[in-house]
Amino acid sequence: MAYKMKSSVPKLLGINGDLSTATVPVFEVSKLPKSIWGVANMDRTIYINKNLTKKQKKDAVEHEMEHIKQFRNGSARYDNKNIYWKPTPTSKTQVVSRNSIKPGAHNLPWESVIYKKTKTYAT
Repeated sequence: MAYKMKSSVPKLLGINGDLSTATVPVFEVSKLPKSIWGVANMDRTIYINKNLTKKQKKDAVEHEMEHIKQFRNGSARYDNKNIYWKPTPTSKTQVVSRNSIKPGAHNLPWESVIYKKTKTYAT
């Protein structure tokens, strides 16, 4: 008698199949603080808070996908200590200590570009 799986592989891995793309998997996680809707990772994955509504998840992924685009085009990147922002290919890279900022703050240059474009996200 064969074993029959009761769930899909993405669901078993915690991947939201509806919001993921072929190159950017979206993981629903519970480890994010309540005020954080999502996180774009340098490995081109996205974590979203699994307790959000369906619309909030969609809005969070839309926002985080823009960060993935920033990583791909070289305008933004980060490590454990700093965020590196280069608004144009010819501008000097700005180095901002992660300890000196509130993540996701609307006034951060790499965030304000996205908030202006998407018009929605966590307040």
